[in-house]
Amino acid sequence: MKKVNHSRGRKTAAVTGASLSLLVGLVASGAEAAPTPKPAVTKAVTNASCPATPGVTPTTVNLAWVGPKTGPAAANYVGSSEAAQLRLDQENAKGGVNGRKLTLKVYNDETNASTQISVVQKAMLSDNIFGLTGQTSTTSMYPTLKENNIPVTGFSNPAFGTDRNAFGDSGATLSAYPNYASTSVLEKLSKMGVTKIANINHVSTGASASGNATSNLIKLVGSSLGLTEAVRIADEPQGTHDATSTALRVKAQGADGAIIVGYIDGGISIMQALKQQGVTLKGVSMVGLSDPAVLKTSGGSLEGVLGTNYGTVPVGVNNRAVKTFASGMRAAGLNPYVSAAPQGYLGADLLIKGLKLAGKCPTRETFITNLRNFTSYDGGGLLPEKISFKGPGLVPNGNPPSCTWYMVVKGTELVPDTKPTCGVKILDTNTGQVIYSKS
Repeated sequence: MKKVNHSRGRKTAAVTGASLSLLVGLVASGAEAAPTPKPAVTKAVTNASCPATPGVTPTTVNLAWVGPKTGPAAANYVGSSEAAQLRLDQENAKGGVNGRKLTLKVYNDETNASTQISVVQKAMLSDNIFGLTGQTSTTSMYPTLKENNIPVTGFSNPAFGTDRNAFGDSGATLSAYPNYASTSVLEKLSKMGVTKIANINHVSTGASASGNATSNLIKLVGSSLGLTEAVRIADEPQGTHDATSTALRVKAQGADGAIIVGYIDGGISIMQALKQQGVTLKGVSMVGLSDPAVLKTSGGSLEGVLGTNYGTVPVGVNNRAVKTFASGMRAAGLNPYVSAAPQGYLGADLLIKGLKLAGKCPTRETFITNLRNFTSYDGGGLLPEKISFKGPGLVPNGNPPSCTWYMVVKGTELVPDTKPTCGVKILDTNTGQVIYSKS
């Protein structure tokens, strides 16, 4: 027969009795017992009290990417939407913004003005987006976005210098003011020994405006830098083409340097044609040349060419933000070197920053107001300097960036400079007046 341990039961009873006596004593003396913990209130429940806002729910914020997946400019924006999605994925992995996960819908504007307006109308009216990043060379959507007070991030286009709701990924742009021009590239080429510049752009409104401003700028400051414009070519075809006639014009005028504004494959066509004609230039600037993969197919024609991406620190620089971006791209099977990818990534990062500044109950107006007053954005270190969105400055949205991080082609590599080239002088090429300077 099994024995029952009565002594253990007596001890338990004694302890229970002591606890009961203590509780009675506490109540009698006016002390309170510890309150029963309340159920945790989730952020989604808290967010449910926020006023209704387009594109925002207690658990999500709907965002968009607009740009060319097809059409003439598509090749120049490869990787941009994917990089934007990567940045949102990184933030969602940390819980999103104030408990809301961020979604991204991609719209193809086909490098077409009417298509762009159509997809933006769909994004606003049917798909209920809160804001978007516009990574595109087409400008037709910006009046609609401004009229509806929709937050938009992006780069290059005039709206990012003028429209209150538009925030440039790397600062205020000057493209709404084609007579404003920076001396930075001319100074860089002058230091490389260039004396006669071939000023070349492909056929587009933005590229032509840039080329015209450069032409006027050379007339104003060229003598002080030892530079003249040897030849002006403003009708270069877009994309890959037979550039023999261009090379012959450059050769005939004795140019020893060039500024090429256009799509990278078009620039490579020019450099290959120059090589075939036996022309070696002392210095060439090609904005957007950032992917070493293109060097392997250029036949050595790009040797010594200066490349830049669109304002960000190049991949290869020992920088935590660059490493985070590049490793994330590679892990997703994407190419971190293409010039539009960092801008897509920054466009999403800037949307995230604006949402954080807008607070627990974001509205389009609080996003715009609070981000417009932010004065130290650097994309977590992906930009070479801190920029301010607070205007006015040289343009309504503030001042342009003053730093450019150059790379130079050496064999099959694009080697970044050890540090950015900072300092900028901007002239009004109509009057010759220096209107902005930062050392």
